[in-house]
Amino acid sequence: MKSTFVGALLLVVTSSISAATWPTATVGPQSIWDQAADKSSGTRFIPMQLVVPAMWDGSRRIDMPIASGTDAEGTQWSGPGAWRNPYSNENIVAYDRHRSNRREGVVDQKMMPRADGSAVGRVYDSRFGGIVCDGEGKYPLGVWRQGESRTFDYTCRTTRDGATVEVKRRSLIVIEELDYEYSGTPHSLRFEWKFSDAVSGEVLDHRTYIFSPGIGLAAEMRR
Repeated sequence: MKSTFVGALLLVVTSSISAATWPTATVGPQSIWDQAADKSSGTRFIPMQLVVPAMWDGSRRIDMPIASGTDAEGTQWSGPGAWRNPYSNENIVAYDRHRSNRREGVVDQKMMPRADGSAVGRVYDSRFGGIVCDGEGKYPLGVWRQGESRTFDYTCRTTRDGATVEVKRRSLIVIEELDYEYSGTPHSLRFEWKFSDAVSGEVLDHRTYIFSPGIGLAAEMRR
């Protein structure tokens, strides 16, 4: 792992893949990934296999491949597995994400694709008193356009003093580089993500994320 300063931001780079050493055995032929982008329309299909590094056959559906590994945030991914929403009692399939550091302590999350397949987001986060959400967009999936921005408004639930409380949240995704080479890795993706209180407008988190085939989250920067 190496760290590089970009302006006042610290960029954490986990690894790189050169075009000459494309990991066909783990992500599929590079020719399939080449076809995901349409230069004439400036669009690209983003598969879950970019977020959770896995073999991709080029099909334009949102799968949930098996996850195992640690990303650039130091977060361990595993699953997917069954999880019951404690407020709706709905049984869903989600990924587990776990990390522990001095600043945040232990953070446990559940992640799953949105129903419309446009992004994957948190359905549970152990922070903020423990929240359960429906419809967050954190990492883009499906067809996106260069420079496109989308806003996702959704509701989260938590329990305070024995009562269920609803909080309104908003996430914004802006595509900065839809399909480019990052640190020697073709077909990487860079985007802005902003997480806010939908009522007050307070920004709770604001970052740039970079994903690369075979790596998943390759870098992240606080903004």
